[in-house]
Amino acid sequence: MDNGRIGSFIRELRKERALTQKDLADGLHITDRAVSKWERGLNAPDIALLEPLSELLEVSVGELIRGERDREETPVDETRTLLDYSKEEIHRKVGGARKKYLGLLAGCLALVLLVGGVFLWRSGVLFLLDKKASPDGQSVVRVYSKKWEFWPLRFTLKDAVQVILEDGDQKAYISYGNSEYEGLWWAPDGRKYVMSFRQNGESRVVLNWLDGHHETNLNPILDMGGEGTKYQFLQWGKDGASMLFYYSTKEQEGYFWYNCQTGQVSGILELEGA
Repeated sequence: MDNGRIGSFIRELRKERALTQKDLADGLHITDRAVSKWERGLNAPDIALLEPLSELLEVSVGELIRGERDREETPVDETRTLLDYSKEEIHRKVGGARKKYLGLLAGCLALVLLVGGVFLWRSGVLFLLDKKASPDGQSVVRVYSKKWEFWPLRFTLKDAVQVILEDGDQKAYISYGNSEYEGLWWAPDGRKYVMSFRQNGESRVVLNWLDGHHETNLNPILDMGGEGTKYQFLQWGKDGASMLFYYSTKEQEGYFWYNCQTGQVSGILELEGA
């Protein structure tokens, strides 16, 4: 069926009878916008409106569907025409419903993705660098590449190494600005951990104690070769207090053990400088 032809025919018949689009719409109990769409060929009348529309325009249903007058046809021909129109209407409605359904589904999916993305962004999952649980599983440290800042009616993220420590029911936040995370190692007793990060171009090693909630900067304590010495944590000793470090200066490099409880350095092994 030619919607444009049917629309032009409806407009012609309406004007012949000096009817406005609103007059025709009121007679069919529809909106004048629907009549306007018919006449512009955007869509065709619903099959349920064909009979009352043909009566208002004083033409047969067959003439209305064909978009023309003065054609002799048998009842069989008109029935066939009506059946063809019915099939097209069904296809049009099914297609329209499918498009609406797919559009609604796409909209819902987009909303879910948007909400999920915002949730992930706000939760910090997208910025998670590392997650380490203590040996006993009682504490967890999460390291992020962003720092949370909360202000009245505002939430922002800034570039920084952000550490969130969950120790039982307690939660602590530690931030290191302008830093690059290198690693984190739990002590065997699960009550302290060592973390290494680069800050202002230099590697820093800090020891965090869960009991007492304090932090120790190990760089000045170790001080094997003075200013400019680089340190790298390697492993914890079985006693949960000794830590094995690698160090390097311009002249030499080597290994040593440091006891975080006594502060003693032992087992120094010096190697030739690189």
